[in-house]
Amino acid sequence: MFLAPDTTVILLCPIGTALKKPQFGTVDNPIKMMEADHEEAGEIFRQIAKLTNNYTPPAGACNTYRAFYSNLEEFEQDLHQHVHLENNILFPKALKLEKELFS
Repeated sequence: MFLAPDTTVILLCPIGTALKKPQFGTVDNPIKMMEADHEEAGEIFRQIAKLTNNYTPPAGACNTYRAFYSNLEEFEQDLHQHVHLENNILFPKALKLEKELFS
């Protein structure tokens, strides 16, 4: 699975009701899948950067070609930010919350 849309999981539980563990087991399971997606996306963009000479359009390239390279590079930077936020902020918080709720 590559660049699947993010899924938001909202737990709604009436006060006083015990939380049930999710069907996917631990939150670490979907996190591992998303981390694998991040690695795959990173490898794909390493290849794209190599093939495009680090997003440098050829001499004499038209404006459309230049815009494409520029937008592709911007997309890669946005993706890096997305991966950073998930790997370093969201995932650790989700693991901590799960531990607090189910230990």
